[in-house]
This record gives sequence, structure tokens and C-alpha cells, in this order.
Amino acid sequence: MSSTGSTAAGTLLTRVPVVLAAAVAALTAVAVPLVLLDLWTPAVAVPVGLVVAALAGRLAWGTPVVAAGWWSAGGSAALAAGAGAWAALTHAEHVVLRRDAGSMALYAHHLATRHGLPVDASVPALGGAAALADPNLTLASPAFYQVGDHVVPQFLLGAPALYSLGDWAGGWTGMFVVPGVLGAFGVLAVAGFTARVVGPRWAPLAAATLALAQPVLHANRSTYSEPPALLVLFGAASLLVALLPATGRTAARLGGGAGLLVGACGFVRIDFLREVAVLVPVLAVLLVVRHPGARALLTGTALASALAIAAALLTSRPYLGTISGSLLPLVAGLVLLAVASAVVVRLARRGVLARRSWLTSERLPTVLAVVLGVVLAVLASRPLWLVVRQDPQDSGSKLVAGLQLAQGLPVDGGRTYAEHSVDWIAWYLGWPAVVLAGAAAVAALPRVVRAVQGRGGLPVWTAPYVVALGSTLLTLYRPGITPDHPWADRRFVVVVLPAVVVLSVAACRWVVVRYAGERLTWLRAAIAVVLLVGPAAWGTLPVATQRTEVGEPAAVARACASFAPGDVALAVDPRSRNEWPQVLRGTCDVPAASLVVPTGQGRPGTQEYWQALRAAVDREAERVRAAGGTPVLVAAGGDTDPVEVLLRLGVQEPRVVVSRRTSEDERVLTRRPDGVQRIDVRLVTGTAP
Repeated sequence: MSSTGSTAAGTLLTRVPVVLAAAVAALTAVAVPLVLLDLWTPAVAVPVGLVVAALAGRLAWGTPVVAAGWWSAGGSAALAAGAGAWAALTHAEHVVLRRDAGSMALYAHHLATRHGLPVDASVPALGGAAALADPNLTLASPAFYQVGDHVVPQFLLGAPALYSLGDWAGGWTGMFVVPGVLGAFGVLAVAGFTARVVGPRWAPLAAATLALAQPVLHANRSTYSEPPALLVLFGAASLLVALLPATGRTAARLGGGAGLLVGACGFVRIDFLREVAVLVPVLAVLLVVRHPGARALLTGTALASALAIAAALLTSRPYLGTISGSLLPLVAGLVLLAVASAVVVRLARRGVLARRSWLTSERLPTVLAVVLGVVLAVLASRPLWLVVRQDPQDSGSKLVAGLQLAQGLPVDGGRTYAEHSVDWIAWYLGWPAVVLAGAAAVAALPRVVRAVQGRGGLPVWTAPYVVALGSTLLTLYRPGITPDHPWADRRFVVVVLPAVVVLSVAACRWVVVRYAGERLTWLRAAIAVVLLVGPAAWGTLPVATQRTEVGEPAAVARACASFAPGDVALAVDPRSRNEWPQVLRGTCDVPAASLVVPTGQGRPGTQEYWQALRAAVDREAERVRAAGGTPVLVAAGGDTDPVEVLLRLGVQEPRVVVSRRTSEDERVLTRRPDGVQRIDVRLVTGTAP
């Protein structure tokens, strides 16, 4: 193979993913000011986004290339493209709001059609200040918070902004295809990273294993934040690998780029603070050894992180408030690590730490490796001796209790099932991959520790290894998500699953090098495929061809067509309050609000409840008519049939506007999901009496 061919193939495998990550990160960053200025329109956002993405990509084009064979680069690219195409062909159509993908889709559609934030709630049509003062009326719905007289979407801005580009290009279908495209880029980024730290010949194995993992496919099929986050984070990881051996201005450029990408993850997921926190000790080590890229890495990470946090505060403050119980400890840990690292840097430069014999002991690397092995064993064995619980009054506990009852499990809503987190990884990658990854993580630690002690250079993979190990351990210890599957498993898509894949591939390479002298025979390759690709494919096979929420965009179109100019939608039962307000407000241009009955006024199903709800309907209907509109009650089900709900509220002729049977992913607690569950999407309307 010619050197030109090797360089060109290496460019595809190891440089192009970093360029794509930089371009996507730049798009998410520039979206913030454009959205806040109500300028997120095709005429402005497309040319500005193209220029910014091109500039970011041009800067990233200087990323060092790892020479590779065309079969390795082409195979990895083909696997990534195939994964993205399959995800796009089997995309979900989650629009009627039930889970995060639906809220993200509605957020993206709002940006595509309204071009800014916040969401206009059309309060004058609802009756103005008098309506807002009514304790029985709310503008809020799941993932859409009421703030004064407007509505604020839940999630960070970056991913919805990216998905809105697909909406401009092809409506709902265009939007639903974008995650698959970004997912393909993410798989290629992991393959490129594997080429850097394990070897180019092993990149296709990593690409195939990750692409086949069901949580990755699930995320790539729906409008989640994980596909862009995976791409940007592993673009940063590749730059961190290239940074260590670099010198001079090249090191500063790579360090700054890596830091900017690490911080830019904060435009799409708030969990990026965990990776930033774990990166801080690595920064301290680089500062101690006076690496030429250390200050640039620190500056880039701090700058991009600060901008991402500012963007989150400006666009998602209510969401940050709801997760403060998890967010504040993370911020406190970041601050503590930063302070401790600053102290360590000062002490190390003064030579104080070098005089501590236990820090320079030759036994320390082995001791820490044993500790890591014990920690991994404890995490894996928790189901044998531990049951993890949370506050039984938490809203997620009620959902868990309902699922337990439906699945014939002991009802204990406080259970988080977090003790099974390692089992969840094994469901999708198999125990061979989990064991190999754990062994590789333990074996790699002494080399890093010896380098920190000054007995050898830092391995090029030090920073990604430390970040991935720390983030993975924290996530496995406390996943922090409602434990129904496959929904919960996307928590592992960005860091945990790729880390297990890369580490297990590294373990396979070590075996080949140890026993075959780098002769990758077909037999050994087949064994690696069986150990890694086989379990991943087996776990995904039952759901490989399934599509969920099919037909929901068409159902929404029918719902929109059923409303006339001047109509005002009032949701009056549990499912309509959850599923339809933002759909009607953001997609149909129909002013929408929900009428609720606090428990103090009457428990659902009681006479007091119906009386309070009817009184609320009468008051709001009068206000809407006084404002010149027509109050339309909407129901979708819950404890009572929606037609009966409207009849009880005095509607003369309820109309069944939408009645569609579709499916969604399973919601199972104690086993790997292998199918779908049927759901009914309904909307019944009627003019208020």
C-alpha cells in the first residue's frame, strides 16, 4: 500500500470525524445567540451556520492523521453509514408527547417554525391576567414549563436546533432522519478514536460492536441529545490523544481545540459537567509537567463550558431547577476538584509531593489497580447484596410502582434498580465485553500511575482513559434515570458503552499481540467478532426492524385540521394535559392550556373533583368568549374514557378527532426489552357549554 493511500484512508478514519465534531459543535454554539435574537430562520441560520461550521472544520482539519489501510477506513465508514441509514429507515415518529424524544421533537419544531424563544402561550386569547391568576389553569405540560405568561422548553438548546435543520429540509421526516445521520458520524468518531489508541485494523470491530448495540440504535432512531453528544465528545477525545505527543504551537492548538469541544458538549447535554470534572485532574498533571498544550486545554475547556452554562441559564433555567438535586452535587464536585487540583499543582511544582514516599512508591500503581478491580467487582456484584432506593415520594417512584404492578413485580416504587447497572451493559454488549473491558481498565491504570510518578511518559490515551473511567464509574454507581428499559439505557450511549467497546477491543488486541505477534489471523479475528459483535447483534436482533410511534405526525395533522380560527384548546383530563398542549400550541397554532384540579379540591373520580373541574371549565370558557374566541375542550383518556369526560362536562356532541393504534418501546424493569407495546393516540374535542 502506498503512503499516499495510507494517509488518505487515515484522513477519512481519524481526521474527518474530528472535523464533523467541530462543525456540529460550532452549529450548536451559534444557535444560542440566533435563537435568543429570534433569528433562527433558514435565511439567517443556514448561511451563518455554514460559514461557522466551515471555519470550525477548517481549524479541525489540522488534526494529525493516523495512517490506515483502506479496508480499515472504508470498512469503518461503511459500517457507520450503514448504522445511520438503518436508524433513519426505522426512525420513530414520536410527536404526541410522552417521553423525552417527543419533547425534543416539539422543541425542534418550535424553533423551525417560530424561530426563537420562549414559546408564546397566547395568553390574551385565554383571558389574559385573569386566566393566569386562576389556580385551576396552567400553561405548563411535561417538559414545557410555565414562566410568567410564557412557556419554556425543558432541554438544552443544541440538539433541538440541529434537528430543526431537518425540519426545514423535509418536515417531520427530515427531522427524524437527522439523529441517524449524526449517529453515523458518532460511530465513525468512535472508530477513529479506536484507530488512534488501539490501532487502525481494530477500528471496524469497534464500529460494528457499537453500531449494533441496541441503546445506540434506539438513540439514533429518535430525537434525543445523545447522537450529537457522542460525536462531539469523541471528537474531543481524538484531539486529547493527539495532544499528548505534540509540541510547541501544535500542542497549544490541539489543546485549545480539545477543550472547546469538551465544553461544547454542554450545548447539548448538562451531564457534560461530569466529564469536565473528571478532566480537571488530568489538566493538573499536564500543568505540573508543563505540557505545552496544558494552558490552552484549560482555557478552551473553561471558555466553552462557561458559554454552555450561560446558554443553559438563558434558555433552560426551569429545567436546571428541577434537576438541582443532581446538578448541585456535580457542580460542588467540580469546584472541589478544581480547588484540590490547583493546590496539587502548586505543591508539586514546589517539590513537596516528590518528598512523600508513599506517592512515589513502586507499589502504588499495583495497589490502585487492585482498588479499581475491587470497585468494579463491587459494582457488578451489587444485585447479590444491595437494593438501591430513592425517595418514594419522588415523581419517578410513582411511575416505577405502576410498572411493577403491571409486570407482576413486588410494588416498591422507591427502587431505582441502580444496583443492576452493570447487568444492563451486559444485556447489550454481553458479559465477555464487560469482563474484557474491566480487565483492560485495571491493566491500564498502573501505566498511567507510573507516568504520573515520573517513571515514564504519559500514554497518549491518558486523558480519555481517565475521563471515561471516572464518568463510567459515576454513571454505573448512580445512573440517575427512571429505570424502565430501553428508555433508561440511553444514559450509557455517550460514554459508558463506547468506553466498554474500546476497552474490550483493546483487550482483544493485547491477546493477539501477546500470542500472535500482531498476526491478525482470520481465526483470531473471528473469535473477537464472536466475543464482541455477536452478543451486541443478539441483543438488538429482536428489535432491529421495529418502528415506533408510526403515524403520529399524520394524527397531529388531523388534529390541527379539526380546529377553526379563533378556537382555544382546553385540556381537561390526564392524558390530554400531558400529551397535547404543546402539540396544539406549537404545531397547530391553537392557543392551549390545561385545566387542573388540585387534590385539595377533590380527588380524581369523586363528585367534588367533577364539580371543581366543571366550575373551572365554566370560568375559563367565559373568559375565552369574552376575548373573542371559542373554547374547545380536549380529552385524550386516563382514568375515564375521553368521550365520557366531555359529556360529564356538558359537551353536547363530542368529536373523536384522532383515534390511532400505534406502538412505543417497551417499559420493562428487570429484563432486556425485546419488543414493543401498543398504545392508543386519541383526541376528543367539543365546544365548551
